[in-house]
Amino acid sequence: MPSFRNLESFLVWSEDGFKHKKYYNGVSGESLHQIQSQTKSIVSLLMGIAIDKGFVKSESEKVSSFFPEYFDSKDSLKSVVTIRDLLTMSAGFEWEEMLPFNDQRNDNIKMNYSGSYLHYSLSRQMAAKPFTEFRYNSGSPMIVAGIIEKSAKMPLDKFAEKYLFNPLNIKEYRWIKDSTGLCHAGGGLFLKPEDMVKVGVLVLGKGKWDGKRVVSEDWIQKSCQTYFSATFSDFSYGYFWWLKEMRVSDEKTTKVISAQGAGGQYMYIIPEYGIIVAFTENNFGTPIVGPFVFNTYLLPALQYLQ
Repeated sequence: MPSFRNLESFLVWSEDGFKHKKYYNGVSGESLHQIQSQTKSIVSLLMGIAIDKGFVKSESEKVSSFFPEYFDSKDSLKSVVTIRDLLTMSAGFEWEEMLPFNDQRNDNIKMNYSGSYLHYSLSRQMAAKPFTEFRYNSGSPMIVAGIIEKSAKMPLDKFAEKYLFNPLNIKEYRWIKDSTGLCHAGGGLFLKPEDMVKVGVLVLGKGKWDGKRVVSEDWIQKSCQTYFSATFSDFSYGYFWWLKEMRVSDEKTTKVISAQGAGGQYMYIIPEYGIIVAFTENNFGTPIVGPFVFNTYLLPALQYLQ
């Protein structure tokens, strides 16, 4: 049984607004919460916007064209890594992130303490051919962030503010940054829980917010289709989004799009029903509440909505 004592928020939204908002353990609707790896899903939207605006040609562009100093022409595998490979966790870099958070061999930990997220991530050697296998790598969104910054000629936080947060009326947020000033694009964004749900509403609206286009429908479609099955999860993976056909009843499944972060940060988008469910927690080292509640109670309840 998961530990409910570390649950901090539980929200349910449908097409006519919030149906449930509850905060726990001293957390309020005004509290900024570190969304951990849900940050990656937001960075995916930012790359889509960068392409829509013409800062980046497409996700097929090679990473070496932005940072040639990290690519040796003799390393043919590394030289062909594309933005798409980064977004799908299939770049093929040597990277071990499935070790415990306190294990100093964990590349994510080493990157966090390196002083330069971008330099550490781009300096990795190759372990596999790009776009052939799923290898979870929190350095990949750092490289995506670096590409956005270099192409748009503005810091990632300013880019996000101008092109995503302002249109969604997200006013308060915070980023963890390294010594070079690069935002931690893999897990360093703090948002209010209700503002994270706004991101879900944007995806549910196929890139539109309040009738206005924020990111192209084509990008949402590409982001939310399966490219790989995850090696440590029963979800599949799109462009920094988790995807799964989930069981509603013995006869019924429905597609779920999810942003997920360590410690119990979960947002589930259910397009067929126009519903978004979000949890924030502080459950590190203890069973997570969100997936248990979602799978056990909320998904089965959907069969009674039709």
